[in-house]
Amino acid sequence: MREKMMESQVVRVLIIDDEPMVRGTFVAFMKHWGYVTREAENGQVGLELFKKEPFDIVITDLDMPVMGGLEVLAYLHEHAPDTPVVIVSGAGQLDDAVQTVKLGAWDYLTKPVGSMAILESTIQRCLEKAGLIKENKQYQKHLEEEVSKKTEALRQNNMALRAEIADRKRKEEEVLLMNRHLEEVADASGELFAYQTIPELMSGVLESLQYLLKGGARNNHETGDQVFFDNGFVVSRNQDGMDVLSGTGIFAGREGMDAFEALPGRIFEKVNAILTEGRGAGFDGRDYFVHMRTVNRAECVLYIDCLMPVSEADQRLTQIYLTNVASAYDSIMLNEEISNSQKEVIFTLGEVIETRSKESANHVRRVAEYSYLLARKYGLDEAESDLLRYASPMHDAGKIGISDSILNKPGKLTDDEFRIMQSHATIGYDILKASQRPILQAAAIVAHEHHEKWNGRG
Repeated sequence: MREKMMESQVVRVLIIDDEPMVRGTFVAFMKHWGYVTREAENGQVGLELFKKEPFDIVITDLDMPVMGGLEVLAYLHEHAPDTPVVIVSGAGQLDDAVQTVKLGAWDYLTKPVGSMAILESTIQRCLEKAGLIKENKQYQKHLEEEVSKKTEALRQNNMALRAEIADRKRKEEEVLLMNRHLEEVADASGELFAYQTIPELMSGVLESLQYLLKGGARNNHETGDQVFFDNGFVVSRNQDGMDVLSGTGIFAGREGMDAFEALPGRIFEKVNAILTEGRGAGFDGRDYFVHMRTVNRAECVLYIDCLMPVSEADQRLTQIYLTNVASAYDSIMLNEEISNSQKEVIFTLGEVIETRSKESANHVRRVAEYSYLLARKYGLDEAESDLLRYASPMHDAGKIGISDSILNKPGKLTDDEFRIMQSHATIGYDILKASQRPILQAAAIVAHEHHEKWNGRG
């Protein structure tokens, strides 16, 4: 065992004893065993050496001048508990042995040591025990380090997992929020095709944007309602310049005005640059400009002064919504074109019919305006009055079924001729009644009833 220990390391022994002969004997044998020794005549000198040099084991007497073995033992037990301490005492009292063990002594030998083999065996046993303690502590330290590494790895994995879960949850919330917003866009888009005119459409768009962007809204100081912007407008480009289609806030009531007159100079310049040069859309401070171009190449700029920043998600939703607005815009323009074409055709047909009966010029158009004015005076709303205006030119459509000899007879009609002439109201009704167009349906009623007496009796 000693040879094995010698191969691994040099054993350093501190011998503390006030008897020179004892120290000399111990030193001689220990050198023979291959140990490196240092000696001290009392505990004080011994501790000074211990503090300066490393030792694997301490052998000390109990009863010494200046400082005894118990004080040495107490110090080493507190400051170097893993260093083996063997007490070698001439007292040989059991109480002394018990007390030293309680204070931390690893073994106890009595003087005189009968055999150096006992001392050697004691030293080897203490060194083996110290080695096992050291290995155990190293192993424990290694385990603690491994546990710490594993714990840190688990903590990192846990943090990564939590971050992944949080990120997934955030993305799920974003998807849910986006889906909800898309549903809101779909709802708002469904209302777009109910509008009949472009100004009505754009007023509805500004109103819907307040709803779609309400996530960043605040209370309006005047109304208490939640708003995302106070002021906004929509401007379109035409052949002569730019017109305000709709406005809210400070721009309310400026519909139909030329943009140059209706808008502040800085904002007008921005809108003009967007429409003429195709640049500048987006944010300018709290001002938000959105450029909209329809399939039929109509162009508009929507402006709002945002009370809070518009998120990227809301900007995308706004663009999606305005894509639907562009479709509704083209639909209204197409309907207006069809309606205008219908009106023009009706006026033309009315004039052709009246030409057969040699009516004076512009008779049809005068009837149209009279009908509109009478309808308004009667109390009909604008839409109904306008419908009557464009239906009335067809009041004599049935004359197409009356022969020229009766229609243009210079003298008084006979009773039979008069009955034929009266039938033009029914003929006109039969011609027009099958149409599904509101104007022609109204024209059928006008043609059928335009000769009714005020009292309703024929």
